[in-house]
This record gives sequence, structure tokens and C-alpha cells, in this order.
Amino acid sequence: MHCIGIDIGGTKIAGGIVTQDGKVVARQERPTPVKEGGVQILATAVAVAKSLMSSAKQPLEAVGIGAGGQIDAVQGTVFSATDVIPGWKGMRIADAFQNELGIPASVDNDVNVLALGETKFGAARNCANGTVVFLALGTGVGGALLTRGGLHHGAHWSGGEFGHILLSIDPAARRDTGGARGTLEAYCSGPGLVETWKELSGDRDVALTGHDVLKDARTNPQGAGRKAIEKTGEYLGYGLVSLANALDPDLIIIGGGLAELGDWLLEPARAVLKEHALPGPAACSVVCAELGLDAAIVGAASLVLRGQNGAAVC
Repeated sequence: MHCIGIDIGGTKIAGGIVTQDGKVVARQERPTPVKEGGVQILATAVAVAKSLMSSAKQPLEAVGIGAGGQIDAVQGTVFSATDVIPGWKGMRIADAFQNELGIPASVDNDVNVLALGETKFGAARNCANGTVVFLALGTGVGGALLTRGGLHHGAHWSGGEFGHILLSIDPAARRDTGGARGTLEAYCSGPGLVETWKELSGDRDVALTGHDVLKDARTNPQGAGRKAIEKTGEYLGYGLVSLANALDPDLIIIGGGLAELGDWLLEPARAVLKEHALPGPAACSVVCAELGLDAAIVGAASLVLRGQNGAAVC
């Protein structure tokens, strides 16, 4: 049987038809109408799902949705959200999909579903009954925690927001995108990597992105690009020490755009973890996510492919 996976992001809404074994057999994508607010964003996401359903050659049993913000996964609503998606707080996402499509719908935070997909089909597929920490390193830093295959949501649907843990209490520490100082996000996001490059190179006037840093690292192994990646890996390692000591996970998965840096980023992080964590957590494996470009769609579908209690819906 097949299900629909929908990813509602700040720039695009992507959807796909996903098979029981996690293969995406059809895709659609539309720009997110951010300036039109939450109601129109949700309507666009539903329209993507309806279009997929109308073109499907087989019955579609359910729809899973990954969305930004703190998501009340029981009620299927947005508990809290930033201005990245204006008017998003309070939107009744699951009800909208169920009413329009006539099939069951489940929704969760976008990083939570990435982690869920990796647990079912990706890097943690052999760790379904263990504890898995997932970090998405991109423009910001998102996170998720799974235990025995289930997501930890916390009392206020903010469980796993590891980007907000502190690496520094220095009052002059860097600020993250939300204005907080010294967080993991301030040092291990794309903007954090760029800031480290500027510190190491001494050139604060140049405009560049994380992709530019990677290009610099590839063309000049002794330059600021490679050093910035390695330094960011060290920062990441100290964050992992805190997470590993607190949670003693079986596996830590690194996803998001910075996962493209691979072992240039992860080897320094692993070294710091091994040196500074408690003996058991120090041995925790740190790996890159595996699902690639289809991760968000497959992850969203995983909400209904496996169900919240671990039983398959489709």
C-alpha cells in the first residue's frame, strides 16, 4: 500500500507518494506562499496532496505531514511557531488534510519526521528499539530524540530542540538566529560555520555562504575553509558530549546541509566526544543521515507508515 508524505517548509512545499518500503514513486513541489499567511500556506499544502491523490494509480491510505514549529502531534495543530511562517501558530493541520482528502492524517515537527524516517529507512534502521539523537545542521540547528522507535515530544512539544543547548556562558558569545548567546546553533549552523571562517581568515567584509566555505575547503586543503569546518566539528563535539552524557544514546545522526561536509566535520566531533564524554557515551557512533533529497517526504510518510504506536497504518 501507499501513503502521502508532505513537507511544509518556509520556501517550498514538497509532497510525494511513498511505498511501504520507503520509496518515493511520485513527487510534486510548489513555492510556499509565505506572504499570504498560515491559512493559504496550509491550503497550498493540501492542494499538493490532493493533486498527488488524483494522479495516483493505487489507493492512498493516509497522509503524513512534517511542518516547522512546535507541533502538538496529538491534536494535529501548531502549538507554537516563529515568524518564518507567519500566522502559523494554531493552524489545525491534521483536520484540514483529513477533511479535504478523506483519509487519516498525522502531523509532527519537520525535524522529528526526518529522524523518524532515518529510524525506519535510513541510518538508524538497525536501531529501532534503541535511543537515537538526531541533529539537523542547516540555517539553524534542529533536533529530535527517539527512544524505542517513538519520538520524545516533551511537556510542551519542544522535546529534542537541541540547537538551543549552551556551548558557552560567556556574555560575549555568539548569538544565534533567535538572539540567544552561546548556543549550539550559534556555532554549528551554516551561519555559524561562515562566522568561524571569518574569524580564522580575518576577512569579515566578504559575503559568503556555507557552500562557499565548502568550495574553499575543497580547493585549498590548508586554507581557512578546511580549518573552519574542523573547528565547527570541534564545537559540535562539545555539544555531543552534553547530549551523550545526558541521554546515553545508541546512535547520533547528523543531517541537514552541513552533513554534506562528511568526515571533515564529523571526525573532529567524534574525537572531542571520545575524549570528554563519560566512558560509555564516549563510544556512541556518530554518523551522517542517509535518506538524502527524499528525507523530508519519506520522514513525513513514516508518521503513517508506522503509526504512532509502531503499528503500520498502510
